[in-house]
Amino acid sequence: MNNRVRKQEGLTLIGFLIVLAMVLFFAYSAMRVVPMYLEYHALVNAMEKLQNDPTAKGMSPAKIKQAIKMSLWASYASQNIKEKDMRISKKDGGVLVRVNYEVREEFLGNIDLIGSFDRTVELR
Repeated sequence: MNNRVRKQEGLTLIGFLIVLAMVLFFAYSAMRVVPMYLEYHALVNAMEKLQNDPTAKGMSPAKIKQAIKMSLWASYASQNIKEKDMRISKKDGGVLVRVNYEVREEFLGNIDLIGSFDRTVELR
C-alpha cells in the first residue's frame, strides 16, 4: 500500500497579498490616467462639433476659442485646457485650429504621470 500525501494547491496568504497589491496598483494607475483621456475625448468632440459648424470658418479667433471653452465647460472637462494652449491660424482658404496641452498628475511620491495631447482640425 502506497500512502501518498497529496500536495495542496491554492493561493497562500503571501501570494494573495502580492496579487492584491498588483490589482490595487493598476486600479490606482487607472484612476489617474482615465480622467486625462476623458478630457481629451471631450476636446475631440468639441473640435469635431466646431469643424461641422458651417459658420465656424467666419468666426474670429477669440470666438473660436470661446466656442471650444464653452463646449469643454459643458462637458466638465475644462480643468487642464487653457486658452494659451489653443493656436488658430489661416491655411489655404481655411482656418487651422490646434490645441496642444500637457497634463501632469501626481502618482507616487515624486513620480508624476504626464500626458501630452495634440489635436488639430481644419475649418473649411
